[in-house]
Amino acid sequence: HDVLNPIIHLKYDLSTLAVELGEQLSSRLKRNRKQIRDALAYALDKERRFSMALFEKGREVMDEHDPEKPLVIVTGRAYNLYDERLNLRLGQNLAKIGVAALPMDFIDVSSVDLSDFPSMYWGSGAQILRTAKFIRGRANYFGLHMTNFSCGADSFVEHFYRFIMGDKPYLILELDEHSAVAGMMTRLEAFKNVIENTMQKLRAKSYQVLRVSN
Repeated sequence: HDVLNPIIHLKYDLSTLAVELGEQLSSRLKRNRKQIRDALAYALDKERRFSMALFEKGREVMDEHDPEKPLVIVTGRAYNLYDERLNLRLGQNLAKIGVAALPMDFIDVSSVDLSDFPSMYWGSGAQILRTAKFIRGRANYFGLHMTNFSCGADSFVEHFYRFIMGDKPYLILELDEHSAVAGMMTRLEAFKNVIENTMQKLRAKSYQVLRVSN
């Protein structure tokens, strides 16, 4: 069977991308470059609309979330975040212990400055670090970062993630084929205790400030 394996550089603009794909696919698909360009434009518009819908839902969740309660923002690579076999049903297990959580793709962090990490050219890595900065700047938001055992790229991102978080509580879940739900639940429950204790301290501090100001 024939396999279509074009090289796609999504950093290019639509016209350049259409020319590139046209050179590789026109003869095999029996489609001219205009048809390929139109198909690309349609696909990119669908992706844009989908991303906007995610951001809108994310804003809705964040706006409606009680600022007195913690919200966990989950970061990681897409195939970890959304594959229940790889993440051991993380979302369901967080809900089971009463922890509100939101995946990073529901938050538009494109405006977050990342100039202090100029060498982070990897798109997913940059999104993770921007999200970490977003979390760091919000008192009741906490980070949960998913990673894989012995992943070189993850090890660099994890180092920078820890640096950004500083002394703010966060959890890094390193999973592999030997990971079990029971072990993960133990770590999630411990993390829940940590962030709830942190929120109690923040509430007490706010109360003290309020009493002094009054």
